[in-house]
Amino acid sequence: MRTLIIYYSYTGNNAVLAEQVAARLRADTFRLVETKERTVKQIVLDMVFHRNAAVQAIPEQVKQYDLVLFMGPVWMFHICSPLMTCMKAIRKQVGRYAFVALSGGALGPNTKPVGQLKKVLGKDLALFLDLHIAQFCKVSEAAKADETSTYCLKEHPEDLERLAGVILPAIQGLDRQTGIAGEHMHLQDRA
Repeated sequence: MRTLIIYYSYTGNNAVLAEQVAARLRADTFRLVETKERTVKQIVLDMVFHRNAAVQAIPEQVKQYDLVLFMGPVWMFHICSPLMTCMKAIRKQVGRYAFVALSGGALGPNTKPVGQLKKVLGKDLALFLDLHIAQFCKVSEAAKADETSTYCLKEHPEDLERLAGVILPAIQGLDRQTGIAGEHMHLQDRA
């Protein structure tokens, strides 16, 4: 299955995870980079006012892939604005797609992104994984947003391995399935 991973990372965690998954799947990658440095205040304003983010480039030739895997954070229960900007630009080129969200998770499960994805891309998704630093990584059991937002995945290879161990079988399982309507996994327990 020819796979393209399109990812955005504010803290670097989604970048490390996307590159690890891409290497193991032998997938192509495209990193979304914003034109200006982002602040937490801008994140809040983007989510509240549904603003688009300006990105340096959008991937081309997306139609040639069997699967487009979007990876990035969920901010305030919404898909991050740089990924939304990209999805809106390439929506007609995207066939089968999946979404993996690595977020802090201190606020609980992200239930809105599935509907957002269907609305912006115009079709059901093959897989949604809602992964939280608060559940899968070495942070305190009752981690708050300040702890999860400063967590650095590349400093914890065992956590990176654990997260990849959840994502890889799920994506590889898509290769064995045809015409699935969508599998939505909200993983709440520590691995």
